[in-house]
Order: sequence, then structure tokens, then C-alpha cells
Amino acid sequence: MTTVEAYDGAVPPPWDEPAEQQRSADLLRFDTLADLCVRVDAAGPRRYLIRSVWPAAAYGVLGAEPKAGKTWNAFDLAVSVASGTPWLGRFDVDDPGPVLVLAGEGGEGNVVRRLRAIATARGITADTLPIVITTRAPHLNDVGHMAQLAEQLQALRPRLVVLDPLYLSAAGADAKDLYAMGAVLQTPQRLCDAVGAALLVVTHFNRQRDLHGAARFTGAGPAEWGRVLLAAAIVSRRTDPETFATTVVSDLHVTGGEVPDLTLRVRRTVYAVDPDDLDSPLVYAVDVVQDEPAAVEDERSDLHPAAEKLLDAVRRLGHPGTIRELVDLIAEKHGHGLARGTCSTHLNDLARRGLVDRLDSGRESLWSVVAEPPDPSPDR
Repeated sequence: MTTVEAYDGAVPPPWDEPAEQQRSADLLRFDTLADLCVRVDAAGPRRYLIRSVWPAAAYGVLGAEPKAGKTWNAFDLAVSVASGTPWLGRFDVDDPGPVLVLAGEGGEGNVVRRLRAIATARGITADTLPIVITTRAPHLNDVGHMAQLAEQLQALRPRLVVLDPLYLSAAGADAKDLYAMGAVLQTPQRLCDAVGAALLVVTHFNRQRDLHGAARFTGAGPAEWGRVLLAAAIVSRRTDPETFATTVVSDLHVTGGEVPDLTLRVRRTVYAVDPDDLDSPLVYAVDVVQDEPAAVEDERSDLHPAAEKLLDAVRRLGHPGTIRELVDLIAEKHGHGLARGTCSTHLNDLARRGLVDRLDSGRESLWSVVAEPPDPSPDR
């Protein structure tokens, strides 16, 4: 049986360097503050990768709840950096160049379909973009995979590396162990640092809906490790019954040690030209509705307090449930329930707004989050 050697975190130099230089590639470097200041000043002004959001060569994390558009946001960023066009149609790219995408989910057809949709929306032919892709998740503890990654980074010298998703690449590591996850994340970070590439790691939210922003990143490590944290939470989701176009509105929270905290409300619409054809082109549109989402009018802006509580309960329940189950959740969280008539009125209003689904089963209706669209390309 073949054994996998754990990667020790050292940055492999170009393979044609002498063995002695290879051994010294990971030695610690010590400088006086004066010498460090000279070196930093000589490097010249620092730049943004994405202006006001992401410093060039910085590493960070994008997390979101299911179907909030994690992969769409990451691929939008990849196309933006590769083409020099604004991310989300809003933020200028100051350091455009090649992009390396490590896409562990979806498969080749799905990846190509999405990247083509985003590029077409920008008036670009996707095939011309300097994007290199692997559709197999690299294992961050596998010395062979990390050596391949180092070689590709040295050859491509990308401005951005996208790793999506973390849970596949960190397989075998204890997600609850901060120190173990830190060791895993350090490996791609140092490889990217060696070539001046920014690193975006895509992860998932946990199920603790009472938390917000990066506090909802699954497991230990990502929130502590990233210099830039992007967290997306769904505000509303609606699928047109005729075109099957799905529109997702989400709040995107940006947190970073070197950039001001920022919250954006992002609206993304995706549909297939022919929903029955897996090879049909996707049509993609995205825009930042407002920098301050609290001021934006949308499907939830005028909800009655009882409707807000019911919507929260439907999402927390996690499966189609009865009014009694929803009332029990509300009472558990708020210390009081709601009358059955009040629940019926506001649940029907939420259904009209496209925020919940109603399933008539036997004697009592069941209520759930809006069903996923029939679009074969999953909205991650």
C-alpha cells in the first residue's frame, strides 16, 4: 500500500537549485528594525489586489451559508483578476494577472460553464483568460500535491490562487483543533507568499444562526488565520416560475486588519438559456445594491416582527415543519409563542414574497425554506 508523506510546510524552491540552497529555503531570517524598515521602504508602495477590499498578495477566507454563492463570488473574483474588470461590477482590480483555481467541487463542465457565464457578462471570451484550473482538490498534507502546487506557482506566477473548498483539501485534519488547522493553512499560504500571490480559501458556515460574519466559519482556524475575511449570508432567494432565473440577495461582510470593515448587499441572478440542457449557457448578472444594506428596500425590509420570527424559525428548523414546531422554536428563542391565526397570516405573506414554501400534506401544511431551482448548476 502506498503511504502519503506529510508535507513539512517548507517552501520548495525551483527544482534546479543546489541541494544546499534547497535545505536553506525555510531558514528563519532575523533583521534589526532598521534593516527591516529599509527593506520594506525599498520595496515601494504596497498595492491592492481588489481596491478597498483585498491587499495584493494577502491571504484570506470566503465563507457563506449553503446556496449563498460562495463559488460564484470566488469565480467572479478569478475572472476579475484575470481580466482586470471590477469584482462584482463594483470594485476595481489594481493588480491584474494570471489566476490559479483549485476547484474540488462541481467537475470540469460545471467550472467551465460558470466561468464562461461570468466572462460573457463582462464582454470577454473566457478561453482567452490567463486562468489555470485543476478540478481535483489538492490535499494540503500530501507532499506530492504540495510539490506540484509549488511547481505550478513558480511557472505561472499568479496574482491570485483560489482554493475551493477547504473541507476537501484539509481532509484528515481536525477541524476543531486551531493548531492543527493553522499548520494545514500555513502550507499554501507560504507557497503563495513565495511568488507574491494572493490566496483565497473558500469555506462553509456552521449552523449557529445566532452568530454573524466570520464567527460562522466552520471549525477552528480560518477566521483566525485569514488577513481578509468575507462572509456572505442570504437575505432573500427567489426563482422565477417561468424562466427559472434564480435571484439571490446576500449581505457580504468584509473584515480585515488593513482594510475598513465593510458590509455590502449583493444581488446575483443566474439562469440557463435552456433549463433542460446541461450544456446550455448560463446567463449571469451581479451588482452591489448598496454599501449600507440597512437602507435598502427588498423583500424583507417591511416584514412584520412576527413574520421575521417565523422566517427565522423556518430556517433554523432545517426541514419542512408544522406551525406548532415553528411556534415552539420561537418560544424557545424569544420566551413567547404566536397565535395560530397570526402564524397563518404571516406565513402566507412570506410565501407570496417567495421567502418560504408551503407543502400541503394531509391535514396540516408544512413550511420550509424556498426550494432549490431546477438549474443543474448548483448555486454555491
